[in-house]
Amino acid sequence: MNIYKKIINKIVSFFEYIAVFCLAAMVVAVIIQVVGRYVFRNTPGWSEEMARQFMVIFSFIGIAIGVREKIHIALTFFTDGLLHKIRLPIEIFGKALIATLGIMMSVNMSLLFERLRYNRLPGSGIPVLWVYAIPTAIGVIIALICVYQIYDHFKFGTDEEQALKLKGLKESKEAEAALKVEELQREDL
Repeated sequence: MNIYKKIINKIVSFFEYIAVFCLAAMVVAVIIQVVGRYVFRNTPGWSEEMARQFMVIFSFIGIAIGVREKIHIALTFFTDGLLHKIRLPIEIFGKALIATLGIMMSVNMSLLFERLRYNRLPGSGIPVLWVYAIPTAIGVIIALICVYQIYDHFKFGTDEEQALKLKGLKESKEAEAALKVEELQREDL
């Protein structure tokens, strides 16, 4: 499962680079639109359209990153007061719902992808299929992320327990590193 996690995390990291590019391109498109409107009194027809498309792509990639980092909206108000035995199944059920959402998003976007593949955006002339390709891929990635998170729930427990174990591992690694530094300093003396 570690190889599976690494592959999915590499794919999401690749999409993070795409998100950074989309953010930068969106800023450039908006600047071109504003300068064109207020300086030249004429805006390019593609600028608003491309800024919107970059924002949509950036948003969908942000959804996948939020699911991976577990920073999405959750109803912890209900689960915080529950017993540990009930909390774990509820978290697993929540991850299964998110995976289902990813699959549904991918299936529905792929239907649009197929139906509108010959259409083009009016301002830029870019095929509409590119608009639906990224959300289709992101839906699959969200489902794949949820698969390993559900596996982690069965193996390591709730999200809170996983965070505590990870914190303990980091602290033990930091302690080992500090001991090694002390040993090297003693050897130098």
